[in-house]
Amino acid sequence: MPIDANNLPMFRQTICETSTLILEHEYEMTWLRHKETGEILFEDDFYGNPKVGLIDEHHQWAIVAGEHLTVWTPKASKRFDSELIQWVNAIRLKGSNTIELLTDPWSENSAIWTLTLNTLSVQKVRDFADYFEKPYTEDLIW
Repeated sequence: MPIDANNLPMFRQTICETSTLILEHEYEMTWLRHKETGEILFEDDFYGNPKVGLIDEHHQWAIVAGEHLTVWTPKASKRFDSELIQWVNAIRLKGSNTIELLTDPWSENSAIWTLTLNTLSVQKVRDFADYFEKPYTEDLIW
């Protein structure tokens, strides 16, 4: 069901924000909104809350991730539902056109992936077993 920008949910949380755009969620429902006009640019739903998000400083893309990964551009959105790119725990900008993704670091299938934004392609960089079978921490070094 489409989100009404004039009646957004009460318990929304900000994932990422720029001067123009805001990426928000309420529980499993996520949306990217233009702050001035209230226009909803895209919406998505997750199994569990989204974990991370990032908006380009020039507003040419936004990503939100958790149980899956979704990329928004002004022309289109793409949702990655692959079991390989699942449970994204952290993201970082690796250049103007590349994002690195870390999947669940406590899983035996944890890995670091690159997302190339101009082609919307994903490629595995390497497995990541540094935190497998170790206690949970918020301070990941990857």
